[in-house]
Amino acid sequence: MESYFHDGELELQKKYNASHNPKMLERVLRYSIPDNYFDFLESQTTLIISSLDAEQNIWTSVIIGNPGFVLVKSATKVHIDLDQIKTTSADILFANLKTKAQIGILIIDTVNQRRYRLNTDAEILGNFIALDVIQAFSNCPKYIQQRIPLVPKNKVSLNSTITKGSILNEQHKKWITMADTFFLGSMSIKGAMDASHRGGNPGFIEILDDNTFKIPDYVGNNLFNTFGNFLQNPKAGLTFIDFNGGKALQITGKITLLFDQYSEKDLETTTGTGRFWFFKPECWIETKNFTNVNWEFVSFSPFNP
Repeated sequence: MESYFHDGELELQKKYNASHNPKMLERVLRYSIPDNYFDFLESQTTLIISSLDAEQNIWTSVIIGNPGFVLVKSATKVHIDLDQIKTTSADILFANLKTKAQIGILIIDTVNQRRYRLNTDAEILGNFIALDVIQAFSNCPKYIQQRIPLVPKNKVSLNSTITKGSILNEQHKKWITMADTFFLGSMSIKGAMDASHRGGNPGFIEILDDNTFKIPDYVGNNLFNTFGNFLQNPKAGLTFIDFNGGKALQITGKITLLFDQYSEKDLETTTGTGRFWFFKPECWIETKNFTNVNWEFVSFSPFNP
C-alpha cells in the first residue's frame, strides 16, 4: 500500500518511534473531505494558506470572511468566495495564484479550538478561488488560543499600506516576541504545500542576536508533517496577525532543525520533545489595514507549557 507520508516524515516517525495504527490513518488521512466535515468547513471564518512565489519562496496568508465564504461543492471541490473576504486583495497570495498552483490550507476555528487541513490545487476563477482536494485530514487541536473573530457583515474597502524589507525592525521584534500565535507554511521536496499553526504563551519565540528565531517544537500528533517538510526543504513562511490592530506581518526565510536537547530547561521548554527549530528571515511584508476584523481574546490554550 502507498504510504500517506513522504521520506522526511517517515524518517522522523522512525527516529521517535511514532508508529501509527493503519486503520486510524485511513480514518484520519483522506483524499477527499468526509461528508461530516462539510458543515464545519462552511461555518468557518478563517483560512490559513501557504503558497509559493516566482522565486520559490514560501509565503503564508490569512483570509477571513463571513461564514459561508467557504463553499464545499463536493468531497473534492471547494470554492472560496472572494466577494466575502475581509482581508486585503493586495495579499501576495493572489499574485502567487496567477497560474494554477498547489497550496496548503488550514481551516482554523479559534472559538471551539479546532482545525482541519487541506492540500489542494488552486486557481482563481472570476470571484472564486477554486480548489481541487489532494489530501484532507483533521489536525491536533493543541495550542490554539481561544479567540472570537468579530467579522463585520458589510463589505468594507480596505485602504491597505504595504511595506517590504529584509531586516526586521525593533517594532517587528517586539511584536513577534509578545505573540502567542503565528501561522506557518512549509513544503515537501516534491512541492506539496502545507499550512499549519503554532501557539504558546507570549515569549515562546526567542529572537537571537543575529535576528534568527528560536522556536520550541511541542508535543503534537507525531505525524511530523511540518518537521518532515523542513527536513526535506528547509524553507518556511511565517505570518503574525495583530488581532486588534488589523495589521499583518508575513516573513519568508530558511530553517535549521535542532534535535536531542535534553537538559532540564530544554525539556520543560519543549514539553519534553527536546526539539527546536531556527528560522532566519530573508524578506518580510508588513500590511497595515490588512483586515477590518477584530478578535476578542477569551483564554490561552490549556496545553501551553
